[in-house]
Amino acid sequence: MRVVALTFHDVVGDGQAPSAVSDGFYRIPAVEFEALLSRLRKVGYQTVASKEFRAWQRGQGELPRRTVVLTFDDGYAGHLDVVAPLLLRHRFTGVFFVVPQLIGQPGYLTWERLKRLVFLGMEIGSHGLSHTPMTRLSPMALADELVRSKRMLEERLGIEVRAIAAPGGFWNQTVVEAVRQAGYDSAWVSTIGTNGTETHPLSLRRIAVRPPVSVDRVIAMVEGQSASLWLAARQQFLIRLLKRILGVYRYEQIKRRLVPDA
Repeated sequence: MRVVALTFHDVVGDGQAPSAVSDGFYRIPAVEFEALLSRLRKVGYQTVASKEFRAWQRGQGELPRRTVVLTFDDGYAGHLDVVAPLLLRHRFTGVFFVVPQLIGQPGYLTWERLKRLVFLGMEIGSHGLSHTPMTRLSPMALADELVRSKRMLEERLGIEVRAIAAPGGFWNQTVVEAVRQAGYDSAWVSTIGTNGTETHPLSLRRIAVRPPVSVDRVIAMVEGQSASLWLAARQQFLIRLLKRILGVYRYEQIKRRLVPDA
């Protein structure tokens, strides 16, 4: 059995002005997001949280025959106002990776609204303490980033946090070991592909959904069609190559010039 995880960022409701902190390179309209959810439900997919996927990997439970993991990065305010109602409408759940130092800032969820997501049955994970690429941190700073973000979320929300997502997709073996030491048991990265029982739990693969959303193409990837996965992997390779050549700061500056409102 193979499971695909999809990554979303900001989802903007009809007639809603995008937040100043929202990244247009990843921002999608709610109508396109709901169209995708509707198709997933129509063809028989069910969602599971990260913790349920990991239980299956350990042989401690079964997954539905058609399973998809829906993840949401950065903790945008719209994740409660727009995303959660649409997930519930289609009887889906999601994993929300948030950045503690951004909670309560303009355009992001507050602690109280984050608690509401927990109440609605959504899983909360860490997206780093400050959203700094983890491969750029010293060993001491990396450990602090991982431990403090986990502790803050657990103490403020009253939950156990076992999942983390890599900010910016930056990941290497040093980060893997630090994540393990910090007490996480699953880490979701930006490598394109499917996940099985043999997939390393601290290098689980995700596929970012970017505008314009082609429902047919996303469904093809969820169903593991090699051509669609290959194309997504080539695009991801190009993005990583540009980040490596230009550096993250220059890459972001160029992206914002090329993509409206990015």
